[in-house]
Parts: sequence; C-alpha cells; structure tokens
Amino acid sequence: MPVYKYFGQPAKYHGKPLFHILANLKDFGKGRIISRSIFEDELTHEKQPSFYRILWAQPLMDSNTVEGRVVAEKVRRGVRYTEPVDLASLAPIPDFKLVSKVDEDKFCQWDSLRDFSTEVDYVTEPKYYTVPPLLRLLMERNMAERGETPGEESFLLPHYKTYIPKNKEVTAKFEHKARVEEHQETLTRCEGTASYDYSDSIAPTFGLDPTLDLLSILPEEPPMPAPGVGMRLYKWPDTSREHKEEVRTEEHNAYYP
Repeated sequence: MPVYKYFGQPAKYHGKPLFHILANLKDFGKGRIISRSIFEDELTHEKQPSFYRILWAQPLMDSNTVEGRVVAEKVRRGVRYTEPVDLASLAPIPDFKLVSKVDEDKFCQWDSLRDFSTEVDYVTEPKYYTVPPLLRLLMERNMAERGETPGEESFLLPHYKTYIPKNKEVTAKFEHKARVEEHQETLTRCEGTASYDYSDSIAPTFGLDPTLDLLSILPEEPPMPAPGVGMRLYKWPDTSREHKEEVRTEEHNAYYP
C-alpha cells in the first residue's frame, strides 16, 4: 500500500463558506440554524450551544459566491443576544454548517437559553492601576522639584478612561485578513485598584531594605542630552558634498547639572 505523509498543520476549518449554504436554501436560508465547527470543539457546547439564526441574507453575486451581507440572531454559549449581528466579514470562512430542521430543537435547546442581560453579562476590571515603582520614583522627584504636594490620585493610572469596549471579537484570520464580528457590547465595570508592584515575588535576599530612602541613594540626573568628554557636536561629514566643519565655540562646552 502507498505511504502517505502529510506536511504542514492540520486543517483549522471543517465546513463551507456561508453563502455556499445559503444560496441553496429557500429565501437564502431565512429562519434556518447555522453553526460553526469551532463552536462544536468547545467543551461546553453540549450544555451551552452556540449558533446563528439567519434573519436576512443578500449575496453579492461574486465569482466564488462567498461575499454578501448576512444579518443573524446570535446565540453564544447559551446566551441569546437581543441585537442582531452582521456576518459579512465572516461569510467567506469555510467553517459554517447547516443544522437540519429535524435536529434544530435538540441542537438549539431553546428551553435552556436565556436573553443577554447587562446585570449578568458584564466584565469587571480595575478602575485604577498604581504606577510602576520606577515611574513613581521619577514622579515623586519631579513633584518635589516643583514644590507640589501629591494628591490621592497623583500616582494612579485611570484605567476606566482607557479600557477597550467589549463589542468586537476577532474570530479568525482568513486570507491574510482579520475577520471581526461586531456584537452587542459586554459592559465593563471598573472597580478597585490593581498594582504593578511585584516586590512580594522577589526573594528577601535580593530585595531592598525597606528602612532605606531610595531617593537619597539615586544620583542626580544631568540634563538630557549632555555632551561627553571629547565629543564634537557636529554632523558626520558628507564627503559627497562640500562640507565645512562647524567651528567649536564656548557654547559647546556649556554644561548645566
């Protein structure tokens, strides 16, 4: 028997492009249930199913029948989103599967689904982050030079102003393009303060004595940039043009500690 040897990574997708399925259905599959192979690989798929129910579809009639607009109702891990999603970006991915009408009730488990709720479906993140230790030392030194008094939030980074909204999901990268699915936003609640200080994970033998004042140990910082000894402050001569060396004057020797 011939010996087969496969090269490369195993196939990531095990289905068809979405419009290869919808183009063969009545009304382009309106009301039908579509699943994805990556959903079926999840451990919680049997108890918390994930699928789409097609609401409206319109192909673009391209040569490969893979592009078009699709509006669908989304169910993810047993949660039914109350706002429809657009699957136009995901449609070309060969990962979709059609669920037969006979198996829809068993597959979807309608009785176990619940609607998306902002009281339950939210993400908790820190409201503030403490600045890293070295940055804190620099800020303390600069505030001391300016004669300012630190406030309660002087050494806190406001994460509640910079967090990323949870309304997009990069589900795949197909044909050198990231496929993004926009869905109903999962609210982010910012509470508490997180720290960048990992000093508790350092062995005591390598740690700093807490009784020492670290600011008094650090050397004074000269202005930046500062000329070095023997440094000539002129550009590298360009031999291809007529170059005249800059005459060194007393201002080149100025140094302000």
